[in-house]
Amino acid sequence: MTDLQLGLSAEEQEYLADLLETELKETRVEEHRTRKPSYRERVVRQEAIIESLLNKLGRPVRAAAT
Repeated sequence: MTDLQLGLSAEEQEYLADLLETELKETRVEEHRTRKPSYRERVVRQEAIIESLLNKLGRPVRAAAT
């Protein structure tokens, strides 16, 4: 797979990180509400992708509260 290089302004990076943080919060809520194992696995994978993107944007990701 080829890595993609994006040229983002500081404002664009900030906005993208804010969107990802919002989505991460919603994904964590969905994970806790999900009962079907196959769907939960998909949600957990999405959470990992969002966390990876936030780390690449330089935003520390806090562990989910249990």
